[in-house]
Amino acid sequence: MFRILTCLTTEHDWRLVLLAGLVCFVASIAAVNIFHRATASQARTRLIWIAIAGAAIGYGIWATHFVAMLAYEPGVSTGYGIVLTALSLAVAMVLTSSGFGIAASDPGRWRAAVGGAVIGGGIASMHYLGMWALEVPGRVTWAFDLVFASIVLGMFFGYAALAIALRHKTKWGTLAAALLLTLAIVSHHFTAMGAVLIVPDPTQASHGLSLSPTFLALAIAGVALSVLGMSMIGVLADRRLASRTRKFEEIISQLSAARHEVEESQRELQEQKLRLDTAINNMGEGLCMFDAEKRLVVCNDRYAKMYRLSPELLKAGTPHHEIIKHRIANGILKGETSDSAAKRLISTLNALPPDATTSRVDELADGRLICVTRQPMPGGGWVATHVDVTEQRRSEAKIIHMAQHDALTGLPNRVRMRVRMDHALAITREGGSGLAVLMLDLDRFKEVNDTLGHPTGDKLLQAVAARLLECVRETALIARLGGDEFAVIDYVTNPVVEATALADKISHALCEPFDLGDHQVTIGTSIGIAIAPRDGTDPDGILKSADLALYSAKSGGRGSFRFFEPELDQLMHARRNLERDMREALAKGEFELHYQPIINAASGEPSGFEALLRWHHPQRGLIMPAEFIPLAEETGFIMPLGEWVLRAACAEAAKWPADLKIAINLSPAQFRSKELVSIIVGALANSGIAPQRLELEVTETVIMHDSEAVFAALDQLQKLGVRIALDDFGTGYSSLGLLQKFPFDKIKIDRSFVSALSDAKEESRLIARAVVRFAVSLGRTTTAEGVETKEQLDLLCAEACTEIQGYYLGRPMDGAKVLTMLRAQAPTVRRRRAARSVAR
Repeated sequence: MFRILTCLTTEHDWRLVLLAGLVCFVASIAAVNIFHRATASQARTRLIWIAIAGAAIGYGIWATHFVAMLAYEPGVSTGYGIVLTALSLAVAMVLTSSGFGIAASDPGRWRAAVGGAVIGGGIASMHYLGMWALEVPGRVTWAFDLVFASIVLGMFFGYAALAIALRHKTKWGTLAAALLLTLAIVSHHFTAMGAVLIVPDPTQASHGLSLSPTFLALAIAGVALSVLGMSMIGVLADRRLASRTRKFEEIISQLSAARHEVEESQRELQEQKLRLDTAINNMGEGLCMFDAEKRLVVCNDRYAKMYRLSPELLKAGTPHHEIIKHRIANGILKGETSDSAAKRLISTLNALPPDATTSRVDELADGRLICVTRQPMPGGGWVATHVDVTEQRRSEAKIIHMAQHDALTGLPNRVRMRVRMDHALAITREGGSGLAVLMLDLDRFKEVNDTLGHPTGDKLLQAVAARLLECVRETALIARLGGDEFAVIDYVTNPVVEATALADKISHALCEPFDLGDHQVTIGTSIGIAIAPRDGTDPDGILKSADLALYSAKSGGRGSFRFFEPELDQLMHARRNLERDMREALAKGEFELHYQPIINAASGEPSGFEALLRWHHPQRGLIMPAEFIPLAEETGFIMPLGEWVLRAACAEAAKWPADLKIAINLSPAQFRSKELVSIIVGALANSGIAPQRLELEVTETVIMHDSEAVFAALDQLQKLGVRIALDDFGTGYSSLGLLQKFPFDKIKIDRSFVSALSDAKEESRLIARAVVRFAVSLGRTTTAEGVETKEQLDLLCAEACTEIQGYYLGRPMDGAKVLTMLRAQAPTVRRRRAARSVAR
């Protein structure tokens, strides 16, 4: 290190050293800029730029060396051999070009290191060949450690310069790479110069072809600066040209992109036009557009086919009136085909407001209905859609018909009837004919429906509708209101006579047997009649009057008809009041149970009691079940009322001896509730009585309503231990079938047969005895109800009836009297049971 400093400070001219450094820095800047240009180029162009960069830095290294050598003052005269001097220049150019080429072309991670090593080798080769070309009168010796250090320095800083040049191509990156490359050359040179020692030797003579240092210095410096300056100018010019080329290429690229965008837009427009044409031509509606001058702009295939337009009429610019004339003249539109008809239609269309949306329906000759909707366009003209609404209108008409007619019979329904009544009543109010309204309810229809099934019931309703149509005039309207309820309305001038005649005709027609294929059935009808405006001036009022008359007819017996009377309204008002009071009575505790004894025929002792419901009305006094139970069943109040009866009767029975049963009647309506079984189980649980003590009495009517559900509930109750009794045996036509379907625990013979046992007619007596004997022969417990005389009692005992019930044996009594009776009879009952036990 000391040798290097000594060499720099004492053996060199600083002016020439600075010149050498300047030459080296300029060459480095030129080489780095050319190297950047080379890395941005491809193929042969890159090789050319690499060669130029190598030449520039090679010449810069060579010039730096020899200018610096001129600054070197070894104390003896110096000269330079021409051959070696030239060879050192060539070696510098070749090796540095190779280093740059490796760094620019090799994609590997070691390209900067390898390229820097080659450049460092080029610097060292040039320097030591140049020192070999030095001719002095003396001997040259070397310090090899400094020689090695100079080579390492050149390679290291060469690697650093290339690494910066490859990563940073900015102005500051170029400057940093040029400084490092300058440092590679300068550090190598002066370290190598520190390794040189010249020992004067007069015996050593200079070669004849040597170059003088002064000439060489001036020539090298001038040429180097000129070459490097020209290289820099070339690089800068190339950069400017490249910049302009890039801008031009960018402009070309932008123009190309714009051209591609235009082509893409045109292609998209073509595709959109194709899609639009496809969509328009595949529309279900006809579409056309006319301009402000009423000339055709465009239309689709559907429009052309709809009106059978020729190709000439489809051309853009076709006048609108020509297309309209074509429709009329060719009979496409329904109606006349004359010129005057076409002129009238064109005049009508021309009168349409140009700035408002309009719609109309045209009927074609083939029956199709076309809805034409015009939509005005800004600036004049219109777009019109032509939609075939034939099926839509038919569907709408069908829906309207279905909404106003009964699906089963095809008769008008309640909605259609009210519309007709509104119209008829309006005529009546204006002084026209009166209006008769007949409300019909079929007799025995429910029995047919329940026993023969709903399909047979539907056939019967259709047959009834057909007969009703035969009974009325064309001015009458027959409606089915639902179920088996019909209505007939007709104009009348003599209301009483004409309405009576019509009711008679309908009654006789519906009393005739109906042949329904597999079955022949006979029914009847009850009819309520109201006359407008006497019995009502609006549909609701007149229908209410007819309904009240029908209720009166049904109450009076089957097959009859009644006219509305004002008293009926009062009766219905009383019925509504009764319904309201009945609902309040349960909460107020107005209901109570009475108990009628059931006597064992063999012992004469009570075997149980039947619970009978009573209502103590605060104003009307005692009301019997026959008066309010039907109303409770009709209104649904029977459900809470029946539950109360079950719970109250079981609770009362818990106070009796354990061998006494409690019998309770069940209404058909109670079996419609899915909670019936759970209610009965709850009543037993709350009272604590055994299930075997509870006896439920059901009538034939109960089972006919929904036999499967009823039988399932009865079977479930019987499995719990509850006894099931068939009440009113013998009164229905399916009692025998019911006995086969379900194992009833008891049969109760209806009071009508018990009464007939003492009838004056022998035939009645024989039938009654036959029924009793048959019931007894079934081997089940048999109870005869309605016993009112000793004669009846003796006959029943003779026929071996198990139990007897009736006023002759005991009237219904409240719970307190039952307990008093049981306490009074207790000693006698115990003695009789003891006597029977001894006798056995």
